[in-house]
Amino acid sequence: MSTQLAIRETSISYSDAELAAMAEQVEMRAWKDIVAAAPSWLRLSTQLLAEDTQGVLLLASRGIQSLLFNRVIGLGEHAPATSRQIEELKERYSNLGISSYWIHVGPYAQPSRLGRVLLGHGLKPYRRSWVKMMRPACRVAPTPSEVRVRRASMEDAHAVASILGPAFDLPQQAAELFTQLIARPRWTIYVAELGSEIVAAAGLFFDGEIAYLAFSATREQFRRRGAQRALMQSRINHACDAGYRWIATETGFPLAADEPSPSYHNMLWAGFRPIAIRDNYAPLGTEWKS
Repeated sequence: MSTQLAIRETSISYSDAELAAMAEQVEMRAWKDIVAAAPSWLRLSTQLLAEDTQGVLLLASRGIQSLLFNRVIGLGEHAPATSRQIEELKERYSNLGISSYWIHVGPYAQPSRLGRVLLGHGLKPYRRSWVKMMRPACRVAPTPSEVRVRRASMEDAHAVASILGPAFDLPQQAAELFTQLIARPRWTIYVAELGSEIVAAAGLFFDGEIAYLAFSATREQFRRRGAQRALMQSRINHACDAGYRWIATETGFPLAADEPSPSYHNMLWAGFRPIAIRDNYAPLGTEWKS
């Protein structure tokens, strides 16, 4: 059975809106757990927090100036967003001394024109949206590759941090946060090797019936050698063998049809299907390279 056919047959009982809601929830839970995994000294030194209020997750860190750690997930997903709620989110960031952040807005968020409401509150759409991707947890046949994938151990922590930090423009202490997940329940961290060198790393999170491809990165000088596809295949097959039904992930949506987008195209290659384009609203002056 082809991957595409499996997706169609498995998704009969779910609408795209339901799949998008599942993907949003697993992302929120994964990032709450990433923050919970941080040792107390790191949370204090970076002022890192994750606040879940009525199904809306606010991630914030004054010490980690990255939009990965300063964003709102789930607004309008469980109940229609209100002007008061939006002002409270803005005020919270202001009180924390954070001027750059994202508020994610999915296509099924309520009210239906939530983007216009955010515009009225002085927030502007960021130039790039994110696309939520989904596929069933059915095995894929590994393709021949010079890359060897294995589960990370604590001895690999330095290598994992040295890969994820530059890839996501993170300071060293933020990159080290991801190494706390190596031995954490509901997480599996993978590394990819070329010869004896670790060249890529990726995270897999489990929650309910869904597995979540949370992050993945390759050292710049080793890109386009198949590491990302190998890591994706290993995580998909792990989720399948562990009995999960669905696998979710997301990435930046191409700005144009001919824009190079290796992450997006690798996901399509692996059988993921776009289910929702999520816009990002931000205060004026907010920047991120990717």
